[in-house]
Amino acid sequence: MPSSRPFALAHICSRITEKKPMSVLDIGVGFGKIGFLAREYTDVWQGRYFNWKTRIDGIEIFEKYIRQLQHEIYDNLYIGNALDILPALDNYDMIICNDVLEHFNISDGLSLLNLIKEKSRFAMIMTPIDVLQQDVVYDNEHEKHLCAWAENTLNEWGQVLQFENTYVLEISSAVQAKYGDTVAVNYTCRLEDGTVLATTADRDPLQLTIGEGQAIRALERALVGMSPGESKTTKVPANDAHGPHCKEMIQTIGREQFPKHLGPPKVGQKLQDYQPDGEIIDVMVRDVSESTVTLDANHPLAGKDLTLDIQLVDIL
Repeated sequence: MPSSRPFALAHICSRITEKKPMSVLDIGVGFGKIGFLAREYTDVWQGRYFNWKTRIDGIEIFEKYIRQLQHEIYDNLYIGNALDILPALDNYDMIICNDVLEHFNISDGLSLLNLIKEKSRFAMIMTPIDVLQQDVVYDNEHEKHLCAWAENTLNEWGQVLQFENTYVLEISSAVQAKYGDTVAVNYTCRLEDGTVLATTADRDPLQLTIGEGQAIRALERALVGMSPGESKTTKVPANDAHGPHCKEMIQTIGREQFPKHLGPPKVGQKLQDYQPDGEIIDVMVRDVSESTVTLDANHPLAGKDLTLDIQLVDIL
């Protein structure tokens, strides 16, 4: 039918917002649900409500399904068999093929997967796990269910996820960052209130090797699996950023114990402290009274949740 199960929709929308494709192809337009979601989570979510920039195209084999509402959303609608149409189309940042594969025989289905892989940087193919018997619907002979797809077969093409009775096959033809790669990254680090702590907006991208501890672990983890040009926003809880704020790391000493060569203690002053085991830690003067100095060995951002806006510029 020109509709499909809703089980994987949240995942589809999440992938669209994460990868921010500028070109999307929907194979099997039907009622147009995927096109509407793609338009919302690309252009509308990027503030382009009245100025669409994402190209969203669709392929539909049964022309009677296409009404005015699909023409309002899609830039180009191609009527016919995807096996015949895809070879003549440009490549796309993202191809979505929702509840279509079960309508092909195995041979044609494999050909379709080949074309999708060839024509996309990233693709999502949804198909039922348990395929019900279905014959002609709405006088559309192409609605017949011809086969079911086994997980081990789909695994040969990419990563397979399961959402209730739906398999989601993700195919990525783009190079993806992995641990050990040296990468160039644009980023902005913000507090929950929007305060910008650090950004590469006014300088060259940051270069780091993933896994070598040159950035917080959350940033390194977020980079794994990203492709050059891809952007994402990730929330980082305090425990995954600079740790919780610990009261036991705050110490009050007498002013006479404060190193004389550093001069009078001042709030915000930074110094180093030698631990009994020889470790050197950074501390900051948190408070000063007539008789005492309070030192804080917590990281200045300890206990703070962070938000990271990340763009992978290149894999070096």
